[in-house]
Amino acid sequence: MVLTGPSRRRVAARIALAGLTALAVVLGGQTPGSAQLPAAPSAQPPSVPGLGQVDTPAFQVPGPLPKRSGSIPQVAPKAGSAAARAALVNDQVNLKALIIGVGTNDFGIATWKATLDRVGAKYDVLDAATTTVTTGTLTTGGVGNYNAILLTNSMLLLPNFSSALDATEWNLLWNYELNFGVRQAALYTSYGSWPETYCLNGVSEGGVTGDTVLPASLTTAGAGVFDYLNPSAQIPVQESWVYKTSLVAGCNGQALLQDATGNVLAVKATTSGREKIALTFTSNVNLIQSDLLVYGLFEWATKGLFLGERKHHLNVDIDDWFNSADHYKEDGTVEYDPGFRVSGHDTVNLAAQQTALSTAHPKVGDFKFNLAYNGSDIDTFAGDTCYPNGDETTLTSTTKCLKDSFRWINHTTNHPELNQTDYNTSLFEIQDNATRGANIGLNVPATILKTPEYSGLGVYNPNPDDDTGPPTDYGLAGSNQAFLDAAAFAGVTHVHGNMSFNSHKPANFNTSIVHPLKNSIKVVPDWPTNIAYHTTTPPEEAHFYNSFYGPNGLFPYWPTDRTYQQILDYEAGVIGFQHVATGSIYSHTFHIANVRDYGSGNTLVTDWVDNIMDKYEATFNVPLINSSWTGIASYTDARNTHFAALTAGANAVYDRVAGTITVSVPNGGTVQVGGVAATVANATTYGTAVTAPVTVTGTPVVVAAAPRL
Repeated sequence: MVLTGPSRRRVAARIALAGLTALAVVLGGQTPGSAQLPAAPSAQPPSVPGLGQVDTPAFQVPGPLPKRSGSIPQVAPKAGSAAARAALVNDQVNLKALIIGVGTNDFGIATWKATLDRVGAKYDVLDAATTTVTTGTLTTGGVGNYNAILLTNSMLLLPNFSSALDATEWNLLWNYELNFGVRQAALYTSYGSWPETYCLNGVSEGGVTGDTVLPASLTTAGAGVFDYLNPSAQIPVQESWVYKTSLVAGCNGQALLQDATGNVLAVKATTSGREKIALTFTSNVNLIQSDLLVYGLFEWATKGLFLGERKHHLNVDIDDWFNSADHYKEDGTVEYDPGFRVSGHDTVNLAAQQTALSTAHPKVGDFKFNLAYNGSDIDTFAGDTCYPNGDETTLTSTTKCLKDSFRWINHTTNHPELNQTDYNTSLFEIQDNATRGANIGLNVPATILKTPEYSGLGVYNPNPDDDTGPPTDYGLAGSNQAFLDAAAFAGVTHVHGNMSFNSHKPANFNTSIVHPLKNSIKVVPDWPTNIAYHTTTPPEEAHFYNSFYGPNGLFPYWPTDRTYQQILDYEAGVIGFQHVATGSIYSHTFHIANVRDYGSGNTLVTDWVDNIMDKYEATFNVPLINSSWTGIASYTDARNTHFAALTAGANAVYDRVAGTITVSVPNGGTVQVGGVAATVANATTYGTAVTAPVTVTGTPVVVAAAPRL
């Protein structure tokens, strides 16, 4: 059976109103941080498939560190002269970090882990409250176990203010860092000299809470450490306890971050040949300040030598090209027929806006939208002329004219739900759409499929007559086997999933899920957005958004109704930007109604993209990568391979004297290695970072190292 006709397609789209785009979960967000975006909304929305949080759960801001006088006596190095000490430095150390914290409630453990997990790095966590630091903790057979020591705070004090490490343990740690040339980074420190000095005097201290933001700027030294950030970037410190400090005169310290009046907020110091860095404010795994700074602390501490990588991506899908959409009006009514259709003018405008975005934001380069198309309404007999002022009837012709301006995704011919379709229907929808696209010259990868409403993948409403209720997540094991078999036969290897469905979230960052019912197919999730699928103008979007999240909405969250600019600043400038800042490669989903030229060439989707790009260029100093969907699929495949190798025991050892990294993977595998020389095979450079995939089939592989000194 083939499902056709515009009414069928719009019924399928209406389900999105409650289950997908309009009520999209926003993951990885943060407490709003400006006066326009209050940090104390009236309620948390419910968490159900397709409808999740628009903000992260509330958390308690960590308090000040206890005041401790004096310092822990440091055991003198084994030899007095610098030359003699250098001769004692061990040559080999594993590319593995050691996170040291105190107790399960230590905010820094989760914060460090989140960053290292996103990178794909190797690390251990040591709870100093329950585990003693010994020589065996730090070395094995003369080889250092760790090439970075990452403290949650510089004191590691227990709740009773006694030290989690005694003097012997502190000195073991410090001497290990000295003898193996290992750096130390702490997420949080205060002024003073206990257990050792960070060259800081106290100026003032206090909490930064609610909607308050303390802007921090990079010093010249800080721009060298955090060189992936724009030297002029403003780091918004929020929801934190902050020590404003100054440098101790005559002490070997450098300010890395400072506030507007010059107070020091991060420091790099050297003690007896040991190098260390610390922030003077607390952080949290969900705060943007963590996304911007913690990776830099890790990269500095490891000298850029680690397993994994971090890059920044912005990918955007626009669904239902050639189809029609419901149209949400400013008064809250919805027009289902005829609804909204993209015009020739909208197509020309989208291409022009896309070019303008690339021109205005050079860090992005050649940005292109991914258009997921439904081919049933393609005009087979259309020419290939662009119609800058054309109506809906000129869409096919204008699309053919601009076909190379966009990237294309198979979204099925008729946009049916594929939860219950049989094999033949599923196969027809995939293959016929590919054929229709090819007939007008679209370059459509056969390996990529985006199903309507992410259907066929185990998330659906058990009542087929319920078009508005939220779907139930039955897990990928609840997928439609007939659809999966048809997709595999058609050559599909990667299917879009949805990050608002728990069963579609991969176990590891920037990876995919091998489908349990069809191992040849992987699920790569998208980020849904709160730019509603059926809104075309700012007033329509604002009315819809407030009808859900305003104080009188269905799920009241904000204490006052949001203006369009406030919605944009939050949904793009906070939520979307944080996805980009963490390094997520997953695409963000929009719909055809969002491409309408609502005036002066502006559209909802390009407003959202421009907002993120503006903030990215003001914050980062490295390229913003825009990928095709085959590129996204390949990247997630490589990440799957990397994490599989880590699980299997992949290891890398840096030899300081030889200037090499020796990579081993039990039973073989491929890992991404950072800090390699640019001459290593398949090495890529991103900013100043150089990484390469290293494949081990048996004997360990030796590659040239290029540490950041």
